[in-house]
Amino acid sequence: MGRSPLWLPSRRALLGAGAATAAAGLLMPGRATPAAVDERRFLFVFAEGGWDQACLFAPLFDNPLCDMESHATPGQVKDIPFVDSALRPSVRSFLERYASKTVFINGMESRSVAHDVCLRLMTTGTSLPAADDWPAILAANAVADPVMPLLSLSGPSYTHLHGGVVARAGKAGQLADLVSGQALAHRDSPLYAPSATIEALEDNLVAHLTGTNPVLLERGRAGALAQGRLESERRAVRAGEVVSALSLESAGLTLSDDIAMLVEALAIGACRCASIGHKGFQGLSWDTHGVNANQSNNFEELFAALLLVANTLAERPGLSHETLMEEVTVVVCSEMGRYPQLNSRGGKEHWTFTSCLMFGAGVRGGRAIGGYDDRIAGKRVDLESGDSTESGEALVPDHIGATLMALADIDPAEHVAAEPIWAVIA
Repeated sequence: MGRSPLWLPSRRALLGAGAATAAAGLLMPGRATPAAVDERRFLFVFAEGGWDQACLFAPLFDNPLCDMESHATPGQVKDIPFVDSALRPSVRSFLERYASKTVFINGMESRSVAHDVCLRLMTTGTSLPAADDWPAILAANAVADPVMPLLSLSGPSYTHLHGGVVARAGKAGQLADLVSGQALAHRDSPLYAPSATIEALEDNLVAHLTGTNPVLLERGRAGALAQGRLESERRAVRAGEVVSALSLESAGLTLSDDIAMLVEALAIGACRCASIGHKGFQGLSWDTHGVNANQSNNFEELFAALLLVANTLAERPGLSHETLMEEVTVVVCSEMGRYPQLNSRGGKEHWTFTSCLMFGAGVRGGRAIGGYDDRIAGKRVDLESGDSTESGEALVPDHIGATLMALADIDPAEHVAAEPIWAVIA
């Protein structure tokens, strides 16, 4: 709409807010700013399709039940054993630089072999639809006021109570077009927008009906409506600033570029959580029922991107700490693992046991927690020490969720039944 006759900015002006104003700060006066609120932020990277734990996390070369790659060898950096290979040098490069900030969590059971069920289980702890995933819960409990509490570029995203915190950017950056208004030009039929004169008349009417006159702002329901409208317009300005600063319209090009975009969003305090899915090298998926060798390409592309992320976190100043590495926790997981033995097509079927990794803020790194027994099932873990023991607990996704809640200073008991893996938390 056109310019309000009182003091509210026009919709056209709001949507035209660009990168030039982003430097002034994304949050409006009177709100809690990221710099004033010392809370962890989170980046979630999801390998979609089910990765092979025997290509990274589980160097089971002496186990006759597990088919290992012919080009792979046992590797170890700090107290993190891993599957090394010249075909994925970025894995070793990442660990050599950031093992002290990284933890592997091995032997977690997703408790299903169906992709849709495992996706929900791994991110919410339940297969039921009435549940929010970990990123949504963390975002909904942000103390600061990020304009996009959870910025989701791609990958799984489940909400129940907290759908309002999620900003879905779209695989081709559609959010940028929505905020700028360009989405209206992408219609199948032409759109004839009203003239500036008509927009001004419409704004006059809205201002009158909602009580946006300053005198009326304190009056009952009209005042509440006016305050709500004002806050919506403020958030529209901030959303426009973020979209301009991040160049969201370029989303969907490469994994490294997309992750870098999300790191930038976290760096400027535009979101508390950001998430992205990785569909594998050249989009060939992690679901390697045939040609399991594709897993190697997938891990190389993934870790090349993670190395860039870690470099940025280590080098860039944080909002309230010396570096972003002290403020951002990175979580990398997949919905399931792969069956230990190759099938007739050179691939591997689904397996309920898998691994994940975390690095960055709040993580006690330099070690692997859990592991795989002779049957390639997960070992039980003492949650306090992280040691494998028969008297410990069998790891499930709920333990990951509880750990994330604890890292975010949220009471895990309010959201999951499991205890955190305390050994992960520094």
